[in-house]
Amino acid sequence: MTLFKCPRCGATSSSDWVCKCGFPMEIVPEKLIWSVDEREPSIWRYKSLLPHAERIVSLGEGLTDLRRVDGVLVKDETRNPTGSYVDRGSSVMVSSSNMAIGELEFLRDVTISLASYLIASGKEVRVIVNPEEVDVSELLYLSQLKIPISFSVRETRASYENPFMIEGFKTIAYELYEFKGKFDGVVIPSESGILAYGIIKGFRELEEMGLMEMPRIYLVHYSGIGGEFIEFLKSLGARTMSLDTKDTMESFIKLAKMGIYVKPISAMAYSAASRLGSEYVALLTGSSMRRWRVGSFAPLTELQRRILEVMRDGKEMTAYQIWRLVEGATLQGVYKALLKLSRMGLISSERKLYKRRMKRVYRLRTSANRL
Repeated sequence: MTLFKCPRCGATSSSDWVCKCGFPMEIVPEKLIWSVDEREPSIWRYKSLLPHAERIVSLGEGLTDLRRVDGVLVKDETRNPTGSYVDRGSSVMVSSSNMAIGELEFLRDVTISLASYLIASGKEVRVIVNPEEVDVSELLYLSQLKIPISFSVRETRASYENPFMIEGFKTIAYELYEFKGKFDGVVIPSESGILAYGIIKGFRELEEMGLMEMPRIYLVHYSGIGGEFIEFLKSLGARTMSLDTKDTMESFIKLAKMGIYVKPISAMAYSAASRLGSEYVALLTGSSMRRWRVGSFAPLTELQRRILEVMRDGKEMTAYQIWRLVEGATLQGVYKALLKLSRMGLISSERKLYKRRMKRVYRLRTSANRL
């Protein structure tokens, strides 16, 4: 039986996801013993530290890139299946919570992620959209997923602020410990604070297991955003920062030019980390809408066409292998072309684990053979 506990008042329950005091509950782990299944290239490599799942529903979420971007250490959550960190929580929620949801109220990124995992689990789902609040491009993306849409105003049927989502988010802390080890702190984009709390919970568990000390946590936010939950996170040691619009937009454009499409608040985290020091990790969160906005109708460049040609046989290939077959191109140019082809839906990419090292492999999608 899963036991839920309120992190603020300490109340417990076996069924309530939200405490009577209004705070989201957290799942009390049965035991905390660090264990990693190194053969599993998803968040479920930490299966023993996650809620019990009769059937794991995974789309390959987690193990996102940790690298330096112009000197700033970033954890690139845009690399998740739907482009959002929410995929981590959706995988745990659908796998472990025995969800019986037929309708979801549209919440940007959250619904697209959760619906994708529900569909992958074999469940039917309908999305309820408020026609006064949704963007047309969001409707187009939902239609691409072949999700039935109804126009109405309903109560949310599956909350983002729930203990199973938090369990998924805490795996970001696990990955930072496993693949980085030592660093000064993490800069987290924060609106509601739920993502930050999940990451803090992960670090608290690592600390309880004697593996590391809690790093410094900075929450970046828009001016005016706060509330009880943010104040609660500050009581746990988190610090808050807010940068001006100019710095945020400059970082936003800079990242976009590098092929990293993030929410503006993530660009703020990147800018803040660059100020704090080289050993601070900026968490970059994307939007599941980014793939549609980048567009599937841009004309192919000559390099993109040549890459598709060498991939015609449908075999998995690394960027390096492709580069060796494309004459006259730089390796950096091949990487950029592969990223754009992936955004356009012409190729698929997947991370595979080889002796504790992740390698990204690419494969031509069937539809690209008609180009």
